[in-house]
Amino acid sequence: MLLGGVAIIAHGRERHTYDADIWLDPMDSADEWARVVLAVCNEVPGTTIHRLPGWVEVSGGDVARAVEEIGMIRVLGLGEPLDIFRRPNEFDESAFGEVAGRAHQNKDGTLLPDPLDLLQSKLETNRDKDRDDILHLENLTRASYCKRLPAATPAEASAMLARYSEWQVLQAALENPSPEVRELAMSHLREFAAAGDPFSLAILEGREIP
Repeated sequence: MLLGGVAIIAHGRERHTYDADIWLDPMDSADEWARVVLAVCNEVPGTTIHRLPGWVEVSGGDVARAVEEIGMIRVLGLGEPLDIFRRPNEFDESAFGEVAGRAHQNKDGTLLPDPLDLLQSKLETNRDKDRDDILHLENLTRASYCKRLPAATPAEASAMLARYSEWQVLQAALENPSPEVRELAMSHLREFAAAGDPFSLAILEGREIP
C-alpha cells in the first residue's frame, strides 16, 4: 500500500518526493515480516536495510527488532530510498486490513489509501510539506463529502461523519431529504457551535456565513 509523497502525488497533488513509502501487510509477527523483507532484499543485489536513529545498517534478527521498535525500515540501493512500514504513523498493525479495505487498487496491484487514511498518517509529523499535504487531502475529502452527503442514507451519513465532520460538509448534509440525516448534521453543528465555531453558529442561526 502506497504512503507518503508517492501516495499524495497519486491523489493529484503536484510536488516532489525524494523517496517512496509503502505499508506492507504486517503479518502475524515482526519476525515473519522481517523474514519476508530480507528474502526479497536478498534477491536484489546491492540493497541494504537501515534503521532509525541514524539510518544504521541492520541485518538478520536486527531487522525484526528494528521494525518492532520503530515500525519501519529503509532499503537503500534501489536508486531512491524505499521506506517500508509495518506500523505507520498514527496506525497500529491491526489497522492494515481496515485501511486496505477502503483503499483503491491501482492497475499495478498496489493500493492507494483513501484521503482520510492518508491524512491520518501525516497528523503528527509537523513538517511544512505535510501541512500542505493535509490541506490537499482535506480539500479532496470535503469535495467528496459535499457531493455524497445530500443523497446518503442515514447509515452512510453516520459512518461518513464519524470519520470527518466540519461545517461545510454539514451544510451539504442539511440538503439531504432524510430527517434523520439532517438531524445528525444539526447535532454536529450544535456541538461545533458550543465549542466556539462561528461558521456552525451562523448556520444554526440562519445567518450569512461570516
